[in-house]
Amino acid sequence: MTSDYLIRDFRNALGTFPTGVTIVTTIDKENKPIGFTANSFTSVSLNPQLISICIDKASFNLESFSNGESFAVNVLSESQDQISTTFARPVTDRFEQIDWESRVTGSPIIKGSAAWFDCAKDNFIDSGDHFILIGRVLAFDSTTKTPLVYLRGNYVNLNLEQKMLLAMENETTRVVVGAIIECREKIFLMGNGSNNIIRLPTASSLGTFDDEISLLGKLKKMKILASEHYLFSVFESSDNKTSFIYYRAQIDKETASDKGHFYDFNKIPFERLEDEASRIMLRRYIEERELNAFGIFVGKEVDGKVEAITKTNAKL
Repeated sequence: MTSDYLIRDFRNALGTFPTGVTIVTTIDKENKPIGFTANSFTSVSLNPQLISICIDKASFNLESFSNGESFAVNVLSESQDQISTTFARPVTDRFEQIDWESRVTGSPIIKGSAAWFDCAKDNFIDSGDHFILIGRVLAFDSTTKTPLVYLRGNYVNLNLEQKMLLAMENETTRVVVGAIIECREKIFLMGNGSNNIIRLPTASSLGTFDDEISLLGKLKKMKILASEHYLFSVFESSDNKTSFIYYRAQIDKETASDKGHFYDFNKIPFERLEDEASRIMLRRYIEERELNAFGIFVGKEVDGKVEAITKTNAKL
């Protein structure tokens, strides 16, 4: 029997492959719409047009999809992350607050999706702890909307990534890349000098551990190996001459450094931080960390909005 640790490691390894997020829908025997979240969606054949979805044998929806004759696959757009979260959790009526319609088979087509596929069931294959549901596409449509992307347990905002790349390519814009590094509810802040000012670690690029002038390279010199990092804030200075990109990361072991110090959440000397933007970011980080629900700030140094990039522990 495979150990729980090996299963977890296997799932983590699979999570390094970015996928889209879909809602698979059908109508049950009581004529009610049902559906579940899945990222195991792939094309099978172009001619004939076949697609496949994997469904867990423990799914509450298994009977409806195994006995039903049709289903639809809705590829969610970037603005529909809350719909994905709704369908990944045990909610009584997942369709209550969702705008949907039907096309050929009657299976729910969720409005606002990046694409959809209305299918007749072609095959239902037993494989391991899942069934493979193969559908023959009867109708489909796609849009220019940016799809919702899932990577390492988080939703990824592609538009923000594109904005970051554009900022880095703009020779007239200075780029500052920084990080909020946490170790067991402590934040690493640099600055042990006589001026009493502390700050978050920054550089001109994210780079690699081997690049000593990059952010990751500087952190490595301080024995901080933040191998997994997630976007946290993207903002511009008030004069539009500097773009700031901050990541968040958690490490398991606190390291000693003459360049800085790890501060307990409740002992951070906010008055010593070098700017208001850092104070706002750290307060937001602590608040979202307690909720285990991180977002991405977009805007100016002290004025913007937090995009809801929800982290879910639900099995996709």
